Amino acid sequence: EARGTPVAVSAYGPEGALVPEEKVIWVRHPAELYGQPQVPELQTDAWYVLAAVLRDEAYARRLAAIINHQGPQIPAQVLSMSSRHRVLAGPFNNKEAAKTAAKRLKVDLEIDGLLIEPVQQRTN
Repeated sequence: EARGTPVAVSAYGPEGALVPEEKVIWVRHPAELYGQPQVPELQTDAWYVLAAVLRDEAYARRLAAIINHQGPQIPAQVLSMSSRHRVLAGPFNNKEAAKTAAKRLKVDLEIDGLLIEPVQQRTN
């Protein structure tokens, strides 16, 4: 099953001897884990919450994963530019949904999120 549950694997048998390769069971890793949250693409006409701006990319990815696994899910992703890694939550359809997500981030994770408005379309 593609649940992501770790299973002990060893090239050594119970007595400590190497197991012959023909007895080793090879398992194909699934392309997608069961229940893995899907992050939507960036949209210019949607609301977002800037959760953090960090220098450490690994920490930014870890924070995005934590936000992604909130229940109910808050989609989050990392946008990197030079040495800065921005953790964005969203997209949200309206300002109220973005405010609700920012409030949940504050209550659950003590993150002070900053609302990001949609990009205004220019009319000529």
